[in-house]
Amino acid sequence: MTALDTVPTGPEEATAAPDAAPRGASRWWTLPGVWFPIGVWSLWRVAQAVVTSWLGGKIVETAYTYDGAHYLRILHHGYADPRPTMPSHAFFPGIAWLATPVHWLTGSDAVAVHVTATVTAIAAFVAVWGVTREWTDERTARRAVVLLALFPSSLFLWLFYSEALFIALGAGAVWADRRGKRWLAALCFFGIATTRSVGILVPAVIVLARIIRQRRIDRWALAYAGSALAGLGVVLLTFQIQLGNAFAFVGVQQDWGRSVSWPWASVAQGIDNLTPKYGTVMVPALVARNFDLWSVAIVLVGLGYLVLSRRPRFPMEAWMLGVAMIALPLCSSVLASFNRFALADWVIYPAYASLIGRLPKWWRLAAMVALGVACLLTAYALVGRVSVGRFIG
Repeated sequence: MTALDTVPTGPEEATAAPDAAPRGASRWWTLPGVWFPIGVWSLWRVAQAVVTSWLGGKIVETAYTYDGAHYLRILHHGYADPRPTMPSHAFFPGIAWLATPVHWLTGSDAVAVHVTATVTAIAAFVAVWGVTREWTDERTARRAVVLLALFPSSLFLWLFYSEALFIALGAGAVWADRRGKRWLAALCFFGIATTRSVGILVPAVIVLARIIRQRRIDRWALAYAGSALAGLGVVLLTFQIQLGNAFAFVGVQQDWGRSVSWPWASVAQGIDNLTPKYGTVMVPALVARNFDLWSVAIVLVGLGYLVLSRRPRFPMEAWMLGVAMIALPLCSSVLASFNRFALADWVIYPAYASLIGRLPKWWRLAAMVALGVACLLTAYALVGRVSVGRFIG
């Protein structure tokens, strides 16, 4: 029997899981099995550091290149005195705000960046394990964490990027909600609204799923919505105070060549990026260009499985979250960086973990070996490019 077998499905259901009878102990560090995702993170982080060093990269400085440099600028200066092109107010400040206390205490960019990246990455691994465990079972949860580590773009989880915090807060909120930790979920929803523009969609999906199940709006639906709007409001107020425009982050997307488009237009642009014309904006290294295209198929297959699977049957919010987190990047006219947007669409890990688990034993083993080899080779190439200052996402 899985966790889903005990979850009510009728209109009387208060949420994805009842408040009572949470699984395991009350403190996360005593949860049975929690050391597995922490152990996987440890091995993954050492491997990433070794490969980065082996390929000539600087482990410390590499963490704040490209987007990391923008978040570091926000950490030091906020949004004041923006650059004329590609300014930092294209980025939400959540990860920079989280690093600020560490920087105050240490006065070191390197310490603030790497402590923040480490804490958020561990939280992301644990949250993916936890929510997968609630949706399915322990074995699938462990497989999902391994797939997260193997995903080639997982290198962004140790850079000063927002992906780790976004995954940690999103998966953590859903996990907390399933376990009846409503105030913790609300706090996570506040935080995720400060990480990136699509962060507000995660609580929106959970609130919508809650209303559909209950056929009414209860106090927690209001609390979740209010918390998320408060988080977004703090960001908009910051933009208004420092830039004089609460929605300053919208217009500057054009500096990256992004605008609203049909998803197939973005895919077509990704294909064109394989042989880019001189002067084209945002052209990553060739391996990343190819992986951007592969990531479209990876996400779509994973979302399709979440919709169609009946054993286990995932809750409606699983595929709804997957669509919400990927729709805007896929409709942004530029496919560059899609590999890290796919990384942040964390519902694909429980999806593929469950799919692989349904295969016969030897097919399952073969699938994991094949995936492992393909992912490790791609990850090696991506780490090699980012180590020498080549843009990959």
